[in-house]
Amino acid sequence: MNKFLLGFAYFCIYTTPIQAGFLLWIVWIIFSTDYSILSLSTDEFLTDNLFIIKELVFKYLWPLKSIYQFIWQIPAIIWIIIKAMISTWLGFYLLKIVKKRNIE
Repeated sequence: MNKFLLGFAYFCIYTTPIQAGFLLWIVWIIFSTDYSILSLSTDEFLTDNLFIIKELVFKYLWPLKSIYQFIWQIPAIIWIIIKAMISTWLGFYLLKIVKKRNIE
């Protein structure tokens, strides 16, 4: 179990630069188009730029479609900031817990 938690912690931490890249991409889209910070929803961002991801999620995770439709109405910049903060915090928290277990 410790190896799984350690791997998941490193995964959460190592995906932070990817999420920062998405944040920069969203900021670039906001400043280069007519979208504002609150008008660019995650659904519009995915439809315009990453349509295949949206289609794959709807195709294979159809029981969760209502949850995704709710989440994807949140503005993209706010959603990516929340995701990045929670993912990074969770990674460092799990890393601390696993290392504490190994010491004791």
